[in-house]
Amino acid sequence: MLVENVSTRIFHIVFFTYDSSAYVHFYDCNFRCKGCLRKLSIWDCHLPSDVASRLKFRGFLTLEGLNNVVVELISKYGMKRAVLGGGEPTTDPNLAKILRVLKGLNLDIAVLTNAYTINENVMKEFVDPHVTVIVSIKSIDPVKHEAYTGFPLRPVLDNLIKMHDLNVKLLIETIAIPGFNDEYDIGELARFIASLDKSIPMIIDSFIPVPGAPWRRTTLSELERSEKAASIYLDNVYGRGKVIVEGLKGEVYLIFPEL
Repeated sequence: MLVENVSTRIFHIVFFTYDSSAYVHFYDCNFRCKGCLRKLSIWDCHLPSDVASRLKFRGFLTLEGLNNVVVELISKYGMKRAVLGGGEPTTDPNLAKILRVLKGLNLDIAVLTNAYTINENVMKEFVDPHVTVIVSIKSIDPVKHEAYTGFPLRPVLDNLIKMHDLNVKLLIETIAIPGFNDEYDIGELARFIASLDKSIPMIIDSFIPVPGAPWRRTTLSELERSEKAASIYLDNVYGRGKVIVEGLKGEVYLIFPEL
């Protein structure tokens, strides 16, 4: 497969053995979330601290470079899935080309996005049975959403509805934030999602405190209450924040940049 040697905004990749996936980090983001984990570190939060502390920014991969990395991961580790996150993948002008390269390698693909801006070329690539778009909605309350992200909620919901109408495979992600995006808010988000399709899965993450954000860490009981509230409306709800308590399975390997 001939791959263009064009630039991307990909600066970091890690590999997870538990599900044979590579998490591909994009550098830029169009939101300014108060609880962004990048206030702690730009590197993947699952890396051991002694590895993350020694990492240095080495620039961006080209499309050809990404292809070469993924081909090696398939050969060496049996990679099956690429997760595009960051940062915000849709800020990369070459995202549609990135998706086509990954599809050409017969991978399942997940794209984690705030869904604020999705151009037509990218939207077309999302319409694929091997692509899951994970839409991160910080709050269904428009005032809270803008207070947290700096941007209005309406474009996010409009793009979500458009993707649903195009039969894009969707998953919703939100964060249980004590005193801000609590069980009531998450229940209301689930109610809205159910108005589209009650079978759309929802993942609820725990809030991890970062500098400048006023909220504490989510407790396990708060996460479980949020999970229960969402389950009233949706068939598939998972409190992923439990991983913080239970621990991540398998190994995490640094792929790019190298130490």
